[in-house]
Amino acid sequence: MPVFQSIKDIVVGQALKLAGSPKVSQLVSDPRLMNAAMKVMGAGGAIKANMDKAGKLAASTFGLATQEEVKDLRGTITQLEDHIASLESRANAPKP
Repeated sequence: MPVFQSIKDIVVGQALKLAGSPKVSQLVSDPRLMNAAMKVMGAGGAIKANMDKAGKLAASTFGLATQEEVKDLRGTITQLEDHIASLESRANAPKP
């Protein structure tokens, strides 16, 4: 893996040179650029939330279960299986 390490070293070195550049420092200190960057980062979360909503709507339209509903159902099944096992063990226990 020395090839990956050398590539990493090159990339880190270039990033450090770039970070030390006065032009980059000036750009980073610009509030307009920082606001735009924050909006771009927040857009990812908004897109995911909207995609989740659309997925739930499509699933309900076609009568399909969502991943969340399947996860909840699996948890309920596991609880019911545990409960049945405890009831069976009580029923099969020797009576005094």
